[in-house]
Amino acid sequence: MVWCFSSDRSAWLQRIGLGRAELRAWVLYDWANSVFVTTIIAAVFPIYFSSVAAATLPPAVATARFALATTIACAIVALLTPMLGALADAKPIKKKMLAAFLGIGVGTTSLMVFIQRGDWLLACLLFVLADIGAAGSFVFYDALLPHIARDEEMDRVSIAGYAFGYLGGGLLLTLNLLCLQYPYAFGLADEMAAARLSFLSVAVWWLVF
Repeated sequence: MVWCFSSDRSAWLQRIGLGRAELRAWVLYDWANSVFVTTIIAAVFPIYFSSVAAATLPPAVATARFALATTIACAIVALLTPMLGALADAKPIKKKMLAAFLGIGVGTTSLMVFIQRGDWLLACLLFVLADIGAAGSFVFYDALLPHIARDEEMDRVSIAGYAFGYLGGGLLLTLNLLCLQYPYAFGLADEMAAARLSFLSVAVWWLVF
């Protein structure tokens, strides 16, 4: 009976692209890094920037500053990505480079906890660096897939990565939004403290998983 359960479990994992430990590890990184996209890029940080970090600026200026930071980050990423992709193909250093960009992303995201009212310049700098760290890690993360998955597994493993990424990113975002909505229930002073804690939670989640 135990053997049958183990066999069924193995077959199920194989069907969804998680049949081996290295495939599960690859998918787990999508679970880890997607929280940066949901909490930092999409939901919490942009609002915190306009309402807290850039609170001393006129709203139009605050919006322009954040747009400029986003543009700079995108431009740097666009310039770096082809070179990083070529490096990933040419040198056997994918895991080391993934770790390096992971360190940049996690480190700068964790420093966002120190952003206070009026710290728009610090917020822009940390956002740009964190975005570069995330994008760089994605390049080497994607480059590892052909080394661990067979041709017939590639689609299944890639889909599993997307699925677990949405689950992980959505789960932490939900927890962070609850914390923002009810900060006192979580022992926090106010929404500002909850927002800063959400930035730290992204760094911790990203690093741990």
